[in-house]
Amino acid sequence: MNFIQWCNDNNGFLTAILSLIGLILSVTAIVVSVRTARLPYKKKIMLGSSLLLGTSVVPGVGVKSSILGMSASATNVGNRKVNLTYLGYAVKKDGRYNMLYPYNREFDSKASLAPSEMSEIQFYTDELIKCFSRENRDIKLYVYAKDTEGKEYIRKAGTVGKLLDNLSK
Repeated sequence: MNFIQWCNDNNGFLTAILSLIGLILSVTAIVVSVRTARLPYKKKIMLGSSLLLGTSVVPGVGVKSSILGMSASATNVGNRKVNLTYLGYAVKKDGRYNMLYPYNREFDSKASLAPSEMSEIQFYTDELIKCFSRENRDIKLYVYAKDTEGKEYIRKAGTVGKLLDNLSK
């Protein structure tokens, strides 16, 4: 009985609570509709890195595998086409990413990726050793891609020291 009397005396307070609930529901509906409207325009790239292995048959020993280099790959997992201006490896120095370019061959890392398409760039052992032999072994190595809109995609791929150790084996 006391609760009913209190509600009758304080109906402005109850109106304010109901208005606040309505405002929260309205904001939630707006956020959900904006996110849903942006889904067809989502742009996302998944980066990967792998070693390139070669095998050879050695008489008396059997099959021997050796590391030929590394490859950087980018897969478009978004819902729209992405045009890459660079795909490869980079190291971070002085707050900037320094991209790796081969010194003895033509290098075209540009790619146009439709949804679910993949592009791959290969770097050979001699190129990697020459580029990274002067670097500090503790510098972090990244798989790096940049698109035509200026967005950078970055994924850690280890350190320069670990890369050189793997390539020298």
